[in-house]
Amino acid sequence: MQFDLGVRAKHLLPMKDGTGDVHADYFIGVKAGIITEVGPYRASHLKETAQFIDGSDHLVIPGLINGHTHLAMSLFRGFEDDVPFHDWLFKTIFPLEAKLVDEKFVRLGTELSALECIRFGTTTVNDMYFFSGVTAQVLDHAGMRAIVAWPFIDFPTPDEKHLGDTALSSRPERFLEFFEKYKGHPRIRAALGPHAPYTCSDELIRMVTQLSHQHQVPVHMHVCETCREVDESVQVYGKTPVQRLYDLGALHNRFYAAHGVHLSDAEVALFVETGASIIYNPDSNMKLSSGIAPIAKYRKAGIPIALGTDGAASNNDLSLFGAMDLGTKLQKLSGQHNTAMVALDALNLATYEGARALGLSSLVGSLEIGKRADFVVLRTDLPHVKPLYSVLSQLVYAYQGLEVDTVVCDGKVLLNRGKFTTLDEVSIYAQVEEMRKNVSQSLEINEDN
Repeated sequence: MQFDLGVRAKHLLPMKDGTGDVHADYFIGVKAGIITEVGPYRASHLKETAQFIDGSDHLVIPGLINGHTHLAMSLFRGFEDDVPFHDWLFKTIFPLEAKLVDEKFVRLGTELSALECIRFGTTTVNDMYFFSGVTAQVLDHAGMRAIVAWPFIDFPTPDEKHLGDTALSSRPERFLEFFEKYKGHPRIRAALGPHAPYTCSDELIRMVTQLSHQHQVPVHMHVCETCREVDESVQVYGKTPVQRLYDLGALHNRFYAAHGVHLSDAEVALFVETGASIIYNPDSNMKLSSGIAPIAKYRKAGIPIALGTDGAASNNDLSLFGAMDLGTKLQKLSGQHNTAMVALDALNLATYEGARALGLSSLVGSLEIGKRADFVVLRTDLPHVKPLYSVLSQLVYAYQGLEVDTVVCDGKVLLNRGKFTTLDEVSIYAQVEEMRKNVSQSLEINEDN
């Protein structure tokens, strides 16, 4: 056979060079996980393809890329909502993590999130959480593509409760073991995950930066999510978080700043100078009342931007369709101009530009010859997406993710006509329900609320 896998698309939106060109009745051919043909469909494609996906009434787009999330936190979904950010984080989430998070928790939470991501067309995630090795194992088994960050923070954590004053001496060794295990892996990449400037000392940030340069690995960190974070940094360090990171040499072209809601013009210039990226998380920022990141301004300045959902504890879902829709409308609202961000911009952040911001543009982000075969097949026969005057507009403003029919990552089908091929959803749901009951009992939660 000429192709291991192939898909016929009624509408193909390949996002080549970030353009919104749509092709009618097109074919994508895949060999050994790599796209080897993109062009008009012909009848002979059917007999030339070992596994043929008939999308003759479907829309095909690149696999979506979630630039910032905490997958295992799906088990905290809806646990504590509608409270101020710092109360939510320091009085609820951190204590809960200390009490509940272990390898079993992370495995189950990541499995649940992998189901959700695949079901909603996400093939790549940039994750940061405890027990990174477990997260990587689950995502590898699920068949997804991922950047998995090893956590660094200046107090004992669920996966290293013994640390105390030994944090700096023990964590580099454990990270390097993790890094070596996934070095050269076709889908899983290791990264460094210092939590945030307000939870990391100068010494820790310097160490992480040194590791990043030595091993050419990314750094994934929360930066300037709230005004309070910025104000407290000025009080404690005499400078903003971004200026502090810059002075420590931490900003570079493998640095991914989650949020970046509150940046001055001078700080925007530092991102441009260093090539550091920003991950836009509109749902989480809006729900936690953190603010609206001026993404249109950042893009105009030349900062690489990706789109993220954050974790399900603060969103409360992992749908990039929702993030594209809300993220675009927030930019229109805050910029007081209807073209501050348009549908093509939003889709770019979840595909082509998002891949560039995360250093993955040679592999994914668009459907073209030589790239890995990550794509999503979407239904077009549902009432809320008809009439289909503009594929691009409907994709961002009408599609919800439930239209996802088939998902392919690295040439492997992960969702086939709505059925998972790598994960046992029934078993995972049963385990999640058992976990919920145990947590409710141990914390004496009134489930009638």
